[in-house]
Amino acid sequence: MRGEAAATDDASVLRRSLIGLVVIALAGLTAELLVERHWGTAIRLVPWFALVALAYGALLLMRRPTAAAVRRVRILAVAVMIAAAAGVALHINENYVAGPLDQRYERIWASMSEVERWSSAFSKAVGPAPTFAPAALALVALVLLVATQRHPALRA
Repeated sequence: MRGEAAATDDASVLRRSLIGLVVIALAGLTAELLVERHWGTAIRLVPWFALVALAYGALLLMRRPTAAAVRRVRILAVAVMIAAAAGVALHINENYVAGPLDQRYERIWASMSEVERWSSAFSKAVGPAPTFAPAALALVALVLLVATQRHPALRA
């Protein structure tokens, strides 16, 4: 089977394009984590493990995957989406905790309603943590999951 030309049907081309998009996005997210120096504690290493899991999943799909490999990729993608959702929640909470320390909010934080506080933390109006960065990781995992839909290996 090695040396055969890649399938050129529309579904195969789209699948390869999605996997290519995943690889490009992983490179971008890796650069972002490096720039942010996102390491130092165990919880800050979670996105690194998620990136490795998604890279492994993309590699599995690039190399003539078996049905078991496709299922493994699906499990990895869902696990990364769960970790990313937890990351969004952690980032929002980190911003909330930083609220009273923020120069712009220190005088008004105590008088703000809980809804206003959480809204400020969610929108990153207060705090240092980018709330949507973990969501980007979830999106990449979702793209990888979509690349497994109706995969020919599952019909074998």
